[in-house]
Amino acid sequence: MFQGVCFDLFSTLVHRSPGNPFFRDVGQELGLDLKAWKPEYDKLHDETMAGIVPGIVERISLAAKATGVHCSPDAVRAAVTRHFPGMAASFEVDDQAVALLSGLRERGLALALVSNASDHAEWIFDHLRLREYFDITVFSHRVKTLKPHPGIYLHATDQLGVSAESCAFVGDGQHHELAGARGVGMATILLDRGLAHTESARAEADVVLDGLAGVPRALEELGAARA
Repeated sequence: MFQGVCFDLFSTLVHRSPGNPFFRDVGQELGLDLKAWKPEYDKLHDETMAGIVPGIVERISLAAKATGVHCSPDAVRAAVTRHFPGMAASFEVDDQAVALLSGLRERGLALALVSNASDHAEWIFDHLRLREYFDITVFSHRVKTLKPHPGIYLHATDQLGVSAESCAFVGDGQHHELAGARGVGMATILLDRGLAHTESARAEADVVLDGLAGVPRALEELGAARA
């Protein structure tokens, strides 16, 4: 029987809706051309998730600088704060997530969030009031390690106080996160969200589900197979 379950965040527990106005509105306030600075912002994705770029304020500042525009940190911070509600409103919790997380905790399972995420993603996580459902959270920008590196999974299991072999990992499969989890001994559950990486992730999954509601039964079946 499993002792713990690790979850991915985006496209697993939380979904992004189209029409996020944040980048448009921040750019307008700072006098930035969206078509010029947003690609520069996107280039800094991995460095920000890994904590090399220390957060969204620095990321926007660097992206602006790459287009020849200087923005003071105070101005960027003010714009981010002002327009964050627009970003947060473009995310919603999966309608099966709360019942699943609550049920797993009632069964005595230890729960961890393991997410490739920067500071603003953690703000969204807290805005959506999900932290209360987890025993520990592991955000890549804090531990400076990205999935699928084994260290991020082992950090989670160490913090939970359980072995990797007694854990399952649940995610949409982006960034080969399931392969990373499997590599340290975890069972892997893929949520088929019909995304570009879904088909390649199937080979890294022990079980494929079309929604979170199927996780408890999948855990029972995987646990029995491992017994």
